Amino acid sequence: MFTMLCPDAVSIGINKKIQYKIIKLFAYERELYGTVFEGGGPCILEILCFLKYQIHRVKRSSRYLLTQRVKAYLQQKPDGLEEEERVTYLKFLRYHLIKVFNYPYTLNYLYRKVKVILDDEKKLYYVITEEGHRLYFKRGLTKKGIIHLYNGLCTEQDDLSPHNYDFDHPSITSDTVIADIGSAEGNFSLKHVDKIKKLYLFEPEREWIEALEATFRPWAEKVVIVNKYVSDRDEGAFISLDTYFRDKEKPTLIKADVEGAENEVLNGSCRILDGSVKDILLCTYHRGGDAQHFSELLLERKYEVKFSPGRMFFIWENPDYSLEAPFDFRKGLIHAVKK
Repeated sequence: MFTMLCPDAVSIGINKKIQYKIIKLFAYERELYGTVFEGGGPCILEILCFLKYQIHRVKRSSRYLLTQRVKAYLQQKPDGLEEEERVTYLKFLRYHLIKVFNYPYTLNYLYRKVKVILDDEKKLYYVITEEGHRLYFKRGLTKKGIIHLYNGLCTEQDDLSPHNYDFDHPSITSDTVIADIGSAEGNFSLKHVDKIKKLYLFEPEREWIEALEATFRPWAEKVVIVNKYVSDRDEGAFISLDTYFRDKEKPTLIKADVEGAENEVLNGSCRILDGSVKDILLCTYHRGGDAQHFSELLLERKYEVKFSPGRMFFIWENPDYSLEAPFDFRKGLIHAVKK
């Protein structure tokens, strides 16, 4: 029964004696606290999460040890974190391992089933989004991989997420022209494509272009897909927005998620930032200091700026969980609106 509920127990070598000890510990915690998780929740989900945490604790895994270091750091009340944020993270990390989004809402997507469908004509997998649209995925991904990826996308774009592009309800109307920089699968733009005037998708990874063409085929008359890196130079696979839009209808909204190259995107967009662009949705978590830097830069360009609520724990540079204090909880997004 235990291994059915928690496959991790087998994969990392937990023997039956320890398994039963963990079950007894779970029962003891529920007797003391009523529920392991704030706000309650389905018992099966509580068990799965609680057991995963205890398995890593017994094994003294590198991720568990990092979680303990982060909790000790938060208990010292570090500068830069509001008290409400600090308490929120401590509560969540009590029985959860450290990850990018350390919030209870993430549990909604942890074991969520997703129907992945094969398009017999295109031979591409897709899912149906909440808006009822087909979102296609690039070749080479398995059904299991797509489920994991799509649940990750939904975790990012949840209303409570620090990575939710729509956190501040940007003005998107029938006159909006979107430049989606680093579109990947196109999840953000697909949500809004029905109601906008024009959409430009900039995606440098060739593997995503076929999927993007399939996803946005119903709106082909107003969607342009550009297989280039957006930067501050114009050569080879790179192009600046100022150059690209020199003789085209200018964007009114820019969304940029380009793995740390956001500064180059802005540097190559000076003319349109001073002109047509009314809204900017910009990732601020890829590099330390980006949040403050972009805020100051956009304020100078006469934009009002607002950050998404919450923070993301930056872990990508150390996938082996070897990070040491001081730890970096970064703001996820900035929404800039032309004054």
